Amino acid sequence: MTDAAALPDFVAPMLSRRGAAFDSDKNLFEVKWDGTRALLFADRSGPRLRNRREAILDERYPELEGWRGVPAGAVLDGELVVLRDGVPDFSALLPREQIRRPERARAAARSLPATYVVFDLLYEEFEPIMGRPLSERRERLSNLIAPLELPALVLSEGIVGAGCSCFEKAVDAGLEGVMAKRLDSRYQPGARSEAWVKIKREEHRLCTVIGFTMRGNPLRSLVIGSEVAGVLRCVGKVGSGLTEDHRRALFARIPSIERDEPIVPCRHSARWVEPVLFCDVSYLEVTKSGDLRAPVLSAWLEGSPRRRPSGNCFRTGGARRRKLESSVGMSFPTAS
Repeated sequence: MTDAAALPDFVAPMLSRRGAAFDSDKNLFEVKWDGTRALLFADRSGPRLRNRREAILDERYPELEGWRGVPAGAVLDGELVVLRDGVPDFSALLPREQIRRPERARAAARSLPATYVVFDLLYEEFEPIMGRPLSERRERLSNLIAPLELPALVLSEGIVGAGCSCFEKAVDAGLEGVMAKRLDSRYQPGARSEAWVKIKREEHRLCTVIGFTMRGNPLRSLVIGSEVAGVLRCVGKVGSGLTEDHRRALFARIPSIERDEPIVPCRHSARWVEPVLFCDVSYLEVTKSGDLRAPVLSAWLEGSPRRRPSGNCFRTGGARRRKLESSVGMSFPTAS
């Protein structure tokens, strides 16, 4: 290392693929922290924070001043979280993400303090170590962080082997899930790699399509409704899980089912339709506003826009299905 050595302006964080829980002695299993992905660059002039989209987080999180003890030349990868009783509370973190004024950020740091949970080390002493195996990077990270005892900066602990048990305990504790990372894997900036697998808990909800949001002519997402306390309510939008075939087929069908107004009050702008299409949507949780968080279209209920799948593709029971039928005043199609 020379005096002229400097850290890069940004490193695109490594991404993961989704999968099911498994056991493996070749993998490290750790909590999937429910927060904002952030990289800390320890420059000679002090630390700086960037999110996965390269946005500058320094003023949003005054806690950064307390992390000046991180040795210069290090780049850390981790997650910013707001903890409630030891569990990340994403809804409490959202106000921190939306703050732009320094005085409000300082007040929020007192009322909703953030913790930086670190899980990888990308540079050490201004030298990249991303080509080293995860097991080595984690050992170096532990040796770097442990002696510092910095406020609200902690190491994400993990276990090797017992992935299924780790996932079950995480779900029981109300956590989002776990990450499985191959111990021999190198850090691949910006890559969505099979070496990292996110194993997330999920709920399922039977929904009806009440509208479509558009991006020009192409259909962008579904506006969905679901039964809540016996009444149909809008529960947000879903675009993940929609294939291009789905988008084209649904767009072609809009004229035959379109209506002027939404069937229930809805704050979104959309092209509204009669509630004649039904789907299974997986999601993480229901937000305080009543929307489904991190929704993904899992399956169509017999009324797929292109085909009629055999059997029942829902995990929800018949009683919930009948409730939704009643709330929209319509019957589901009979499975063929």
